[in-house]
Amino acid sequence: MALPEMKIVGLDNEAAQKEIRSRNMQSILTGRADYVNDRKMAGMLWATTKHATISHGTVKKVDASKALALPGVKAVFTYDDITAGTGAAAMFPQKTVLYWGAPVAVIVADDWYTAERAINLVNVEYDVLPAVVKTTDVVGDDGVAVENAPLSGRLADTNYANSMPAERGDVAAGLKASAYTKTYNLPWTTTHQHAPIEQYTAFAYWIEDDVYVYLSTQNIHGHRTIIRNRLQIPLNKIHCFNHYCGGGHGQRLNNEEAAMVAAISRKLGGVPVMWRCSKKHSMLLAGRQHDDKGIFTMGCDKDGKIVALDCEYWTTNYGATITPIISATFTIPNLKWVGHGTYLNQPDRCAWRCVNDPPTAVHLTMAMDDMAEHYNMNPYEFRKKNIMGEHDLDQDTGNPFCTKEVNECMETVVEKSGYLSKWHKPGTKTLSNGRLHGIGLHAHHDSHGRVNGNDRGAVVLMTPDGTILTENGGSKPHNAPTEMNIIVAEVLGAKVTDVNCGDYGNTDVTLNGGMHGGSSFTGSCGAAFYSAAMDLKKKLFTYAITREPFAAEGAKVEDLDSKDSVIFMTKKPDVKATFANIMATAQPMAGVGVGWHAQQNATATVNAGLQREKDGFPVGHKAEWGSAAASVTEVEVDPETGEVFITGHWNSVGCGRVIYKDGVLQQMGSGSELQYAQALYYGDIHDPATGAIIGTQYTESQLPTTLDIDPTTNYLYPVEGDDHSGPLGAHGIGEPCVGSYASILAAIYNAIGKWVDPDHGACNPDRVLKALGKA
Repeated sequence: MALPEMKIVGLDNEAAQKEIRSRNMQSILTGRADYVNDRKMAGMLWATTKHATISHGTVKKVDASKALALPGVKAVFTYDDITAGTGAAAMFPQKTVLYWGAPVAVIVADDWYTAERAINLVNVEYDVLPAVVKTTDVVGDDGVAVENAPLSGRLADTNYANSMPAERGDVAAGLKASAYTKTYNLPWTTTHQHAPIEQYTAFAYWIEDDVYVYLSTQNIHGHRTIIRNRLQIPLNKIHCFNHYCGGGHGQRLNNEEAAMVAAISRKLGGVPVMWRCSKKHSMLLAGRQHDDKGIFTMGCDKDGKIVALDCEYWTTNYGATITPIISATFTIPNLKWVGHGTYLNQPDRCAWRCVNDPPTAVHLTMAMDDMAEHYNMNPYEFRKKNIMGEHDLDQDTGNPFCTKEVNECMETVVEKSGYLSKWHKPGTKTLSNGRLHGIGLHAHHDSHGRVNGNDRGAVVLMTPDGTILTENGGSKPHNAPTEMNIIVAEVLGAKVTDVNCGDYGNTDVTLNGGMHGGSSFTGSCGAAFYSAAMDLKKKLFTYAITREPFAAEGAKVEDLDSKDSVIFMTKKPDVKATFANIMATAQPMAGVGVGWHAQQNATATVNAGLQREKDGFPVGHKAEWGSAAASVTEVEVDPETGEVFITGHWNSVGCGRVIYKDGVLQQMGSGSELQYAQALYYGDIHDPATGAIIGTQYTESQLPTTLDIDPTTNYLYPVEGDDHSGPLGAHGIGEPCVGSYASILAAIYNAIGKWVDPDHGACNPDRVLKALGKA
């Protein structure tokens, strides 16, 4: 597929890409990155949290007298002191305890260690209620609700919340007409904490009735809104700052610690307060990925084409909505989805990277690989027979897809890994070292990589010497500001080295750039910067035609173009002037822009939908967003110990147009490592009696390190496509690159001939041995 010609953007522009440097990485490696914990201010106090030691009940009484008697302790706050107003506020002290470890008090002291010591001096009395701490307390393995189960208290009069159902065609008729049908009872997938390197922390102080807040977040403007809602003060009185975020993986989108610290500081007369969790409490307090279970019934015709799929799905403490893995990867004319959120007295679940896609991918892979066996096909052949084509329309809406890269991703990893020559029937190949050999495949159209930037804005400044500054309303994780600079350079026709990042993560001087989540920042905030650069380019060219040499030529704006920070006439390229020449006499100049939303139709005044024609649909027609991911994993399994050794992992992601090659490869490399983690390491350990999380430290939770992952076995293949709704054809990839860990489970199955039951955790040696009948 021929891609539009670019000067900087794209894998084919190798020379231009080599000039790009990420200041973000340099700052981190040199220790100059300023994190929240680096804040220091005279007279500041430190705060930490006391956690509940029951799984369900209400706080009856808090006795803080012993803690307050400890030298250095300044205050202890409970639910009665800093109520959060209406709505959920998991970081604020709670009156109603819904899980073991919920916050019940906040201790403030002269230093953090004193505050930590005071935790055990705060005595809390509870009215204890029956708790629901295991999924089997509320739903059986057959998916039937347990009768007379106690209520978790998370919902009114029930432990279930049905998610929005989805249906196309006639599933019952489709299954009846199928040549072969089978029902798959699919196991609970892993649940785990997001485990960012930086602790959960926030810092706040007041000057009169203005509050200044420093926080580690993926959503700086969104947190300003949370503070407004909690404290009931105007937005222009709230000043939020965040330059660096030490990881989030979705957990730092909407949490409430900043609002809580602001409330505490206000109670203490505006004094600076730094709240911080220990590593232990970070693992305990914060939300985690939801664990999922499915029961799928699949029916196929005599040739192995899917006719119908009936899905019933459960998640813990989260909504069980359908994903494009089910609805938009394969041609399925008859489809039904019914989802159930099962709400327990366990810690909150929230959006981990790729959210619902990875667990759904595991379940669909299990069903499809088994169905392939019935038809005497390998898993690739079965997928190839059913996968949607590049130009197929959405099966529910009839809209075009912004891009459809899943075929190319799958073909890439199959070819590069030698999958077809290595695959064998499950459980049939033993290597000379006694280990069992396996290889697995997964591919899907992903729900992320969104372009939904109609509420995101951007500002681009042209300086008097013709260089450019971007004012970024996002925070600064990863390489996002660098990407925005590249988009601006491409649109303006500037040297990429002439575009620099001004301020970022500062709500006072930036427009709302939106969240860093859902792989939406590149496409959505990128759309805003594209619009701002176009606005600035129009202003620059409009001024340029009044100056020499263009005025003497009678040039019009449409006669001009630019490259390498030089403006020239397209029909007389020797008539030219540098940005610096033009700006030397210009008044201050800035471009302002907002993004657009791919899944809306454009109007006379609002840009939306396709930005270029696609599959016969015009510019402005709404389109279905998404990206793609595929992976192949090759393993060796020791049948005596249950250890799994990954000998090759081929990871491919549909990137749209590649804005920043090094950034893409960094994301994909870390994404491969997180696939290892989900499959082989991650998983909470609960006390079955209380629901308390036992594995509260990084080491106890068995997080993999660089010593566990051989980088020479990771192979990365960015597939460059063309997102017809994205700025310059681009979209984000942060989510899809972690979503294909199903190939690791499929490889283990291919090796041992049995599917390993993750049982809310990882495919660790004990579970592998259990699948082999040896444990």
